[in-house]
Amino acid sequence: MASIFVLAILSLSLLFISCEADLIGTICAISVNPSLCTSILRSDPRARTADLRGWGQIFVEKAKVATQDTISAAKSVGGSGKPAADTCVSVCGDAIDNLNQCSAYLKASSRARVGDLPTKGSAALTDVSTCDDEFRDSEPANVKQASRKAQDIIDMLLVVANSL
Repeated sequence: MASIFVLAILSLSLLFISCEADLIGTICAISVNPSLCTSILRSDPRARTADLRGWGQIFVEKAKVATQDTISAAKSVGGSGKPAADTCVSVCGDAIDNLNQCSAYLKASSRARVGDLPTKGSAALTDVSTCDDEFRDSEPANVKQASRKAQDIIDMLLVVANSL
């Protein structure tokens, strides 16, 4: 009798792990960078027990760090006096503000507030992509790399937002 119980618990555990892996695969396959998406969710212990809103919070946190990295990269190439760098720093600050609002929407129980999530997420994406536009062909590699990562993670947030 005890062995049947243990077998049942083991089977349910494997089923749960399989369902979690399938959902990660489904969500991440839609993103522009599936391997980064999968890496982020598999490396964060909170993702194992989180729902889509929880994953959204994880992506918001990671996007804010990546956006801050973009600010640091832009500051390192010119600081004040370089219009493209200054604009990049400014719009990335706006992106972080939009990401903070996304976090609040994910925490809200109101369906209407969650409905605003794609709008704020898209605004954050536009803000960060403005760095690329400002630097044009002369964008330093470190800024381009940081900006690309931030944009990819914000895209993951948008995949979650559109799946809620």
